[in-house]
Amino acid sequence: MNDQIDTVMAEGGAKPVNSSDYADLLEAPHSDAFAFSSLEQQALHLYDQLRDFELQQSLLKSQNKDDALQEQLIAAEREAMDAKGEYELRNQISHNVLAMEPVLKAVHGGEQTASAEKRLLPLVTERDTVSMVHASLASKLSATSKALRLTEKANLEANAVNKDLSQTILALAEEMRTQSLKDVEDPDLHKRITAVEKDARKSRRQMKVLKGVLANMIVGSGIDWAEDEVLRELVMDDEEDD
Repeated sequence: MNDQIDTVMAEGGAKPVNSSDYADLLEAPHSDAFAFSSLEQQALHLYDQLRDFELQQSLLKSQNKDDALQEQLIAAEREAMDAKGEYELRNQISHNVLAMEPVLKAVHGGEQTASAEKRLLPLVTERDTVSMVHASLASKLSATSKALRLTEKANLEANAVNKDLSQTILALAEEMRTQSLKDVEDPDLHKRITAVEKDARKSRRQMKVLKGVLANMIVGSGIDWAEDEVLRELVMDDEEDD
């Protein structure tokens, strides 16, 4: 299908213009019909210069007022803080007037208390009850948390003591093993025992490495391993072997 052809009427007659060509669309057949005089062109040029000068002047003024603007910003922040304080104070006063006064009348008003305020009394009683329960639970939670922290501290200290004792036992066992090995008089048996012990030490080192990797994976996974007995034994057993 052929492109759409528009016809533009010009003084020289009809001229076909392709609407898909921006160059054709931007053509103005009467672009030279109007022309400024030299005086008008000079006036426009001077006007452009005046606007440039005004722009430069405003930029210079804004640069000179940077310090003043900073002071204004500081003053505005101070005023905003004062306004916030006044707002909070006003809200507190409104709360005391609109909320506390009816509550006081409901509790201490006696027979002259209005019916609407009397209806608040059961709610006030429930609120006070909930507040007392909350305070009691908060106190118990604080005491439990303190006891838990003390228990955790004691557990860490006990683990440190167990670690020292384990190292002492291992040292004593190694000393006894060395003495027992020296008592073996048969050279072949002594050699075989030495080889077996070497393999055992190698196996223990490999096992220790594997346990360390496993313990690091458990701790690094983010799971609560302290609450799981199996995982806790794996991690703590690795710590005791260090």
